[in-house]
Amino acid sequence: MRLPQFAVRRPNTVMMIFLGISLFGAISLSKLGIDMLPEIEPPAISVLVPYPGASASDVESDVTVYLENMLSAVNNLDSLISLSKDNLSVVTCKFDWGTDLDVASNDVRDKIDLAKSDIGKHAPDAREPMLFKFSSATAPIMIVAVNATESWKNLFRIVDKQIIDPLKRVEGVGAIVPFGGLRRQINVEFDKQRLVAFGLSVDTIVRTLAAENLDMPAGSVKMGRTNYAIRLQGRFDSAQQVAQVVVSRQEGRPIYLRDVARVEDAFKEQKMKGWANGKDAIVFLIQKQSGANTVAVAEGIRAKLAELQDRLPADVSITIPMDNSEFIVNSVKNLARTLVLTGLLVGVFTFLFLRRWVPTIIVLLNIPFSIIGALTFMFVMGYTINIVSLMSLAIAIGMVVSNPIFVMEVIWRHIEQDGQKPRQGAVLGASEVGTAITASTLTTVVVFGPLIFVTGLASIIFGQLGMIVAVTLIGSLFTALTLTPMLASRWIKPAARHKNGRFYRFGERLLTTAESFYERALGGALQHRKKILLSLLGVFMATVAQVPLVGTDLFPDVDTGDLDVCVALDESARLEETESVAMKLAGFYPKFVPEKRDYYTFVGETEEGVGSVLGTEEGPNVVHSGAKLVAKDRRTRSAKEVATVLRQQITEIPGIERMTVMATTPMKQMLLGGGKQIEVEIIGHDLE
Repeated sequence: MRLPQFAVRRPNTVMMIFLGISLFGAISLSKLGIDMLPEIEPPAISVLVPYPGASASDVESDVTVYLENMLSAVNNLDSLISLSKDNLSVVTCKFDWGTDLDVASNDVRDKIDLAKSDIGKHAPDAREPMLFKFSSATAPIMIVAVNATESWKNLFRIVDKQIIDPLKRVEGVGAIVPFGGLRRQINVEFDKQRLVAFGLSVDTIVRTLAAENLDMPAGSVKMGRTNYAIRLQGRFDSAQQVAQVVVSRQEGRPIYLRDVARVEDAFKEQKMKGWANGKDAIVFLIQKQSGANTVAVAEGIRAKLAELQDRLPADVSITIPMDNSEFIVNSVKNLARTLVLTGLLVGVFTFLFLRRWVPTIIVLLNIPFSIIGALTFMFVMGYTINIVSLMSLAIAIGMVVSNPIFVMEVIWRHIEQDGQKPRQGAVLGASEVGTAITASTLTTVVVFGPLIFVTGLASIIFGQLGMIVAVTLIGSLFTALTLTPMLASRWIKPAARHKNGRFYRFGERLLTTAESFYERALGGALQHRKKILLSLLGVFMATVAQVPLVGTDLFPDVDTGDLDVCVALDESARLEETESVAMKLAGFYPKFVPEKRDYYTFVGETEEGVGSVLGTEEGPNVVHSGAKLVAKDRRTRSAKEVATVLRQQITEIPGIERMTVMATTPMKQMLLGGGKQIEVEIIGHDLE
């Protein structure tokens, strides 16, 4: 082996190499983002076509059918799912894992262009189709609620202009979907008898108002060296201006809008309402951009909200009922602590076996340098610090010390027992086991190698694990063959200058006893080969028999204190009826959930139906609610037990068609994308 010889002869060069690795690792660590999981991009694209005023059956026959006919021919399509509801058509294309969504988006756009002519003939009022790509960012990372008392009537404008607009400028923030609040609107209520008396129709007046409410260019005027652009400002500024519009003339007398209608500056009819902690509120869901770091985005949002709070009216309060970054930060901190504890335990046991401080320190130095190299690799590959990457490093820590221990043990034997000089013993010892530890390391790397080639969701999660463990092990091999012999040649004293202490002699007796016991056990095993093999076979068969008794899941259930409730009434239910159910549901939290920290509820649907595309069931008959419980160590019941109690109470509310009450986690929200654990599809031509 030439590496040990080079390392011992060129110690300054080796130190510069490892200082460079440390520098790159430190820079990489500062730039690595923190997230729950590796970035997951489900290969799905949704096409959204708003069709205002149309019923669900009209949407299906005039829009959805033509989209399905064209999109069914898209390349690499796995399945096609459509949703036709009042005012909205949603067609989702699910592709095979590994499909390039950029290429798939172009294919989908081409097919949409072919369907536009048919949609234009049968649904001329349908709006332009919109495309949405699904990703792990689809699940909201934060839910924010804004309450107010005196400012309630103006709260939506305050939230929209003074909170949501600044939040959209926070780096990494994607969509923000608000629920609730009063939206300003100029309402015109016609008097039917007056319309008949003046011989006017509503359509005529609507066209007149549209023609009057315009800003338009009127050319330009040149004066001297200046060119003035002329623009006619005709948009309405107030309800009084609307009321003053002349809608007709009879016998030379103008007929004003106020003569046939009542005009008032009021609010839109509410299609959505929200509550937080038992009070009227505007609840908005915040999603991150694809590829953005969840923790960094959440920290930016919190900082911006704290800054905005000082500028808002005194009666406006902001609460955050749900924040996925809390669970991520806690999980990463726990894994980081486990990583440090693992390193300390490795150091303790290494010292117990080597019984020397200097060799132990040399061996332990291999851990940070191996991990630092892995951090640089993670940065180059675009990985984040997440549960999978930290778990990979925790697994690798126990492996990276084996190579330097082997090298150090042989070097120590050559210097202490054989009396060789430190430089000569370091080169000879490392070269002696170099081939063996290289073969051993590569066989371990090969075990993790197949994980790199798996496909689907497993490739995203476990492929990263395999890559990080493999790189860390290769880094430990390089460190063991360079840094370890170089430091040993400088730090280890010859046998003549070394004194064996009491601890060393005590450890030597223990190890000698252990060797003697192992020698006797091995001898006994060799004398009873058949019995040993039959015993091991019996243990193996007994273990295999237990497999059916063990449940399977993609990820274990974790009690994060997040509750998610969705209640649906009959499709024909009005918003007011749904609101009464929502109020009863919200009343259950103070009564039956003393462990609550914050809770929220909202009903209705977004104006453009964006919530349906983003994985949220919505409609005038749908109630969404949720709560964040206090920390697990501050309550006696688990989140699942609380969910069971809520489920029992909600069942007693009359009029509920279906409901879902789950103790969910941010991890499952991202992986399931709002889906349930079991979904049943009934397919047929007869809807009933």
